[in-house]
Amino acid sequence: MWPFDIPQRFNRLFAKVLLLWGWLFVAAPVMGQTIDSPEAETAPTPDSLALSSPDTAPAKTKKGNWFMRFIKQFDEYDTTYISPNYYNYTAMLQNTNLSQSFRMKGTSEDGRQQSLSLAPTPGFKIGPYFGWRWLFFGYTFDLGHPSQATKTTEFCLSLYSSMIGCDLVWVKNSGDFTIDRVTGFSDETKNRVKGMKFSGMDTYTSSINLYYVFNHRHFSYPAAFAQSTVQRKSCGSWTLGMEYSKQRIKFDYRRLPAELITPTATEGDNPLIDELKIEKIDYYSFSINAGYAYNWVFARNCLLSLSFAPSIGFKKSRGERIEAQEIWKNIRNFKFDFIGRAGLVWNNTRWFAGASFVTHLYDFQKDNYSVSNNISYLNIYAGFVFNRKRQYR
Repeated sequence: MWPFDIPQRFNRLFAKVLLLWGWLFVAAPVMGQTIDSPEAETAPTPDSLALSSPDTAPAKTKKGNWFMRFIKQFDEYDTTYISPNYYNYTAMLQNTNLSQSFRMKGTSEDGRQQSLSLAPTPGFKIGPYFGWRWLFFGYTFDLGHPSQATKTTEFCLSLYSSMIGCDLVWVKNSGDFTIDRVTGFSDETKNRVKGMKFSGMDTYTSSINLYYVFNHRHFSYPAAFAQSTVQRKSCGSWTLGMEYSKQRIKFDYRRLPAELITPTATEGDNPLIDELKIEKIDYYSFSINAGYAYNWVFARNCLLSLSFAPSIGFKKSRGERIEAQEIWKNIRNFKFDFIGRAGLVWNNTRWFAGASFVTHLYDFQKDNYSVSNNISYLNIYAGFVFNRKRQYR
């Protein structure tokens, strides 16, 4: 049983981006072809022996084998760089920490700038997981703030194969926010409102990111983030992907602390500017992201992975009508986001332990105000694999 309910609108979101798979599966694999190393050509590997055996050799006369070969391309790799997963099943215990932050910044007509930084209560969850090859199922319990569980609903999932990757994000928060920092007010006001609760904002974020790994025969994302393979030699790869995201924010500034709304006699203090009295933001965007990832094998069975992927795309607010010629004339119509990953793992092909960090930055700008939304989650895990695959027995 899943620890969340996937809303119907998320299903519609997923359906909208299925068309992106055509580009990733057809165009990108052609661009990302690589040449095997001489070592891999001369030394037989368990994978090559299994593929050349009579039981597994593809039969061209049978229908549907082209589809199986296509699926197998997802996990094709050079075994001199990457050790395969020798087992069918995985069991592990994982701690998941999710954090989110919003920063609203405005500039008034007379040039005054103010900003509000708000964050919901971070989640601290732990629970068991069970996996079969690509599929993982688990249940986590919120140990940090169980009373806030009904105010925050989250679904953050990353799927990794050698060739193709996918990030799914769905986070909804209803009124559970804390004021982290404000600027453009007096120091006395800044210190007084810091840490205060704020229930006047509801947020909704959903996105799906599909990307292709060019050097997937030598570089392994699963080794760093899915514990299904082991990177044996340090290697990097360029990535290219497409993303669809949707943001919705309802903001009631009247619920802010009185110190931020009503002017005081304190020198340098000003009331909240009109540009930050935003009632609602509702927009969606399409973007292309390109980046680089590197796996550093700094010791036997030990791996450090870092990757970054900035993106640029087009955004559109609900109800906004933009002529085609206006899109290229105004930079406001574009969005600049970011996806970053870091992983540290020890894996001896039977037992594993490590930590992974993934962060998404979403940005929305208009002439006189901007809103940035950052979602990050940190996973700390330990587990083992069992039931050795037939071809490796």
